[in-house]
Amino acid sequence: MTAVHVLAAPEEEREADAEGGAPIELTVAFTDLEDFTTYTEAEGDRAARRLLSGHHRESEPIVCSRGGRVLKRLGDGLMLTFPEPGAAVLACLELSEAAPLRLRAGIHGGKVLVTGDDVIGHVVNLAARVTASAEGGELVVTDHVRTAVGDLRGVAFGGPYTRSLKGIEEKVPVYLASRDDGRSADPQTDPAGRRSLDGGCP
Repeated sequence: MTAVHVLAAPEEEREADAEGGAPIELTVAFTDLEDFTTYTEAEGDRAARRLLSGHHRESEPIVCSRGGRVLKRLGDGLMLTFPEPGAAVLACLELSEAAPLRLRAGIHGGKVLVTGDDVIGHVVNLAARVTASAEGGELVVTDHVRTAVGDLRGVAFGGPYTRSLKGIEEKVPVYLASRDDGRSADPQTDPAGRRSLDGGCP
């Protein structure tokens, strides 16, 4: 089970569990490994366990080096928190580069409710759903994150694009973050095959 699936509970149930929690500003990221189930079926449980253990060992130092925290390990996915969005973007790009399989990631930020060692709320749910919209190798960030980050050295942002997210009535503008290789992204066409915000989505 991935981190995205764990976040499938209705938001009102999750907020009810947060009674007494303290709201703080955080950036929340989710990652998961594409085709991990297929890898497990092909290579066996022991190989899959070794791959996942190695991924976890490499991930934690990357996240910590950017001031973040691995909040949960959920199947082949990770739930991460960061004090600011630029660090989250850089960490997720580095995680993608180090991952043993193609990694997809999503980031959103804002006020979350802190209860013990957990964080919950709409920001967390949206980060999970943005991640679920990603293709393997994609890092998808919300408009909130893109605006907060501004110009980030060595990082290019394509978009805005609009994507339909589960449980959210209106389409959500998102950006794709990648290493800046000097080429400008086409703002009209989403690489995942979806038309962009500027392209006049209905």
